[in-house]
Amino acid sequence: MDARGPSGPFDYLAEYFTDHPRLLFHLQILPPLLFVFSFVFIPLGSIFAWSFWSVQNNRLVPSFSTSAYADFLGIGYSPWRFDIFLKTLRIAVTQTLIALVLGFAIAYFVGMKMRGSRYALPLLLLFAVPFLTSYLLRSLSWRVVLQTEGLINLILEGLGITSAPIKWLLFSEFAVHVGLLSTYLPFMVFPIWLAMSRIDQNVLAASADLGGKPRDTLFRVVIPLTLPGMLIGSIFVFVGVLGDSVVPKLLGGPTDGSGKLVANLIDEAVSGAQYPLAAAMASVILLMAVGLIVGWEKIFGLKKIGEI
Repeated sequence: MDARGPSGPFDYLAEYFTDHPRLLFHLQILPPLLFVFSFVFIPLGSIFAWSFWSVQNNRLVPSFSTSAYADFLGIGYSPWRFDIFLKTLRIAVTQTLIALVLGFAIAYFVGMKMRGSRYALPLLLLFAVPFLTSYLLRSLSWRVVLQTEGLINLILEGLGITSAPIKWLLFSEFAVHVGLLSTYLPFMVFPIWLAMSRIDQNVLAASADLGGKPRDTLFRVVIPLTLPGMLIGSIFVFVGVLGDSVVPKLLGGPTDGSGKLVANLIDEAVSGAQYPLAAAMASVILLMAVGLIVGWEKIFGLKKIGEI
């Protein structure tokens, strides 16, 4: 039977792309690249550009000025915004460390101690239940728990531990930490658990057969293999805290600045039509997030993400 050539336009295209696989690859990757470029890079680039513009009659006017960055960093201006930024960094680092310790413990219990149990996955999914409700309602619910007549004070007074309500439970940095932890802890638990679930049981058995104690297995086997999940979870929590404005506003206290984080400053700048200032603060946070990703690449390589 004679070989038949292409009989239609699609056959010609199939034959052409077979001979030019690189062109086919470029055509396949072009739509997602255009989507990411249009809806991610252009908006982020616009924010960075606006940080150098000026405002006239509540409208952004193209220009080049670094006054927004000087205002934010306190160069020639009052440094109170930069002080809040430093406080935000401190809270973000502290929150990341707390979430890392608690998240690792929870993931270790579910992923290692309860491995193979039918209750492991339902227990883990409990951390996703709060996300079925509004973020605003979840944050407001902590007021009921932490206020002077809230659940914790009622229990403490009922048990005779305290004779008067503890007032610093609400509208304080402690309350901000509690609200942020309840929000971002799942973002630490799930990546760590996913990394742990990929650890071969034979590796753990080999460690025990070689005389490794549980502590040795934890620090020399489990933690190194779980490190990618720990780092990704830390980035999620750290960047999330930097951009959170709801929890500090609802639980952080008075409006004199003591309960604010940098995201609240961005909200206020936008409300006051200080768009370059808001863009400058957002750009600094964005550059920090990019720096974390670049640091990941330099130290571990992005291919480590595939190990989770």
